[in-house]
Amino acid sequence: MPVAWGSVRGRVVFDSTHHHLLVERQSSGFSWTGTRSLLLTDHPAVYVHDTGGLGNPVVTTLDPAADPDATIELVDGSTRLLADLRLPDGRSIELTTGELPPQALAALTGLRGRLMPDAAATDFVSPCAISITPRYEAGTGDDDAPAELAAYVVITGGRLQLRSRGRIPLEWPVNRVTATPVGPSAVELRGGALLGGHFLTGATLHLVTPQVRTAFLTVIGAAGPGTRTVGTSAPVSLRGLGGTDAVRADCVLSEAALEFQAPDDQRVLARFDLGDRQLRIAGTAERFVVFSPAYGAVTVECASEVFGRRLHSNAGLRAAAERTLGSGVLPAELADGRPVACAFAPDGMRVKGDGVNVRIPYERITAVEGRPGPSRAELRLTTERTDLRVVAQPELVQALHTEVRAWSNACAGAAQVPAMLRAAVGLEEDYLLYTVFGPFYELHAALLGDIGADGLSRPVELPEAGDERARVAAVLQVGLHELQAHLDQVATVLPAFLRHRDALLVAAITGGVEPDWLKAGEPRLRAALAPAQRAAAETGALAAQLSRVMDLDPDALPKVGYAGAALSLGAAALLNPVFAVSGISQAYSSHAQGEQRKAQVTAQSERGWAVVLDRWNALVGATLPVLAYVVTENVFAPRWESARRIGQEIAAAPPPARLPALRAVARRLAVLDVMRRYPGGAGVRLRRGEIADHLRAARESVRTPRFLDF
Repeated sequence: MPVAWGSVRGRVVFDSTHHHLLVERQSSGFSWTGTRSLLLTDHPAVYVHDTGGLGNPVVTTLDPAADPDATIELVDGSTRLLADLRLPDGRSIELTTGELPPQALAALTGLRGRLMPDAAATDFVSPCAISITPRYEAGTGDDDAPAELAAYVVITGGRLQLRSRGRIPLEWPVNRVTATPVGPSAVELRGGALLGGHFLTGATLHLVTPQVRTAFLTVIGAAGPGTRTVGTSAPVSLRGLGGTDAVRADCVLSEAALEFQAPDDQRVLARFDLGDRQLRIAGTAERFVVFSPAYGAVTVECASEVFGRRLHSNAGLRAAAERTLGSGVLPAELADGRPVACAFAPDGMRVKGDGVNVRIPYERITAVEGRPGPSRAELRLTTERTDLRVVAQPELVQALHTEVRAWSNACAGAAQVPAMLRAAVGLEEDYLLYTVFGPFYELHAALLGDIGADGLSRPVELPEAGDERARVAAVLQVGLHELQAHLDQVATVLPAFLRHRDALLVAAITGGVEPDWLKAGEPRLRAALAPAQRAAAETGALAAQLSRVMDLDPDALPKVGYAGAALSLGAAALLNPVFAVSGISQAYSSHAQGEQRKAQVTAQSERGWAVVLDRWNALVGATLPVLAYVVTENVFAPRWESARRIGQEIAAAPPPARLPALRAVARRLAVLDVMRRYPGGAGVRLRRGEIADHLRAARESVRTPRFLDF
């Protein structure tokens, strides 16, 4: 050993004076003209010798040494050493070598992971940080995904961890990976995980020597015996599997199941078969409730947005979410966070969960109140003895509210069917007003800055040039395009949709055969809705004029996505997805999230801008209220006639067929009542009923001709 080192503690593992391959990359606190050499021992200790150049030589000692102050890594397939050291007296240095000979690599294994403070408590730890090659899923390893990691490989507490400079960027449950030897000293891991927002299918561990690899395979084989189900895993917290507190778990998503297992001993806490027709799921990808009869209701909170997207895009989970809204078994949470499943039967509503088992007869319900929210809503249900508050995503709360109303209505007798049908026709005015004209007012609110119902009568004013004008331009351009598509569907689809819904009311009586009188009524409905095309023509003219007064790059505008930007599981519209104009609110939300758009508006276009906004304000302030009046007046007569004929069909039906018809009418009334109490979709503050109320009030204030009575 060179004299320069003086007295060292421990067995020497690496001495750079024996391997003239060391390159200094950067340093601080050392001489400018001297050179540095490095000595590592298994004490563990680190020594850096500075020759001093024109001054005196100095040996700086880090004893004992610990990661990350002493970061020792093998990189490039574990062939080169990299040392990054933070030493006493404010000194730091980064050194690297060329390719090391086998003898040097074997000597480095003498570190035995002792730079890790808890090395003695682990089941396996690599000698130092080694080279790891991630294996990315096809299409997910983009340019910012690292092609190589340098990290300690640690097996402890049933987990395979990669530790890098004091962090754990990646880990697997050991029973969710398979390990296969490759080459002289490497291991191929197979098992899904997340690394910096990128999905992996596994990784290659370059374990330095065959002896280290043998030790690794021995430990991982003993830690996870038996058949292994490989899937993509991420840490989550669970509530509802016993106890009141949330518990940590590994969520493992495979092709066939969604599993949760204890992180310490790999016990399966719950397993939900994705092919189970009784599987129910609702919520967002960050927080959702999953239910099956075997495990009851379980709340899952996922901290990883990327893994949440993977859950959201899974076909089995999405199918379960779509079944959930119309299934009659709705998973949700109570206000205190306990997960429950709400189910409905003729004798009452049942709420069951961990420590909860309540039956509420419908006739004892004194009040049902929905409280919409942007991401989570609440339903408050009151009886003489119960004050139940259920919290869930808005779509599910609306479905829950509908079920309560529908079953309560179904408690009525067959003699009350005509009265329920008349009540439904009365509520259809609200339905038609917000179905046909509601998207215009959602766009108007977005242009004004997401105002409430009390601000709908305000005109949109021309903003100053800059970001605010860019926002108005982007929202208006996207919104007018969506309105044109929407009104085309009103003309072509809505009459057939209403006819189809009426046919469902009498399906149990007619054996599923549509009555001839219903078919004959569709042309009348189509003619009654024809005035809505006046709004379509004005919208098209506005869109054309807007394109002439501003120069917007279409590629720079917010893009509309109907897949559900909020990652809401089961976020399909309850009744009528054809008329969900979510693009308008999404365009506004894109701006609100900080995406600034630039519109080039010249001085010559100022007048054109003013004309566009004047026409828009006249459309929503005067034209639409009159059209709404005409449309509802036109539609009222055929809808009233349909209700009368449906009542006659039910009254003339044999008693066994009346019960399904009664329940269908009760649900129709409930849906029409509940829908107007909630906004039309995510990102929309206005409730549908508020839009209908505004239109009714507006048509009364519009100046119209006064004819002399006779």
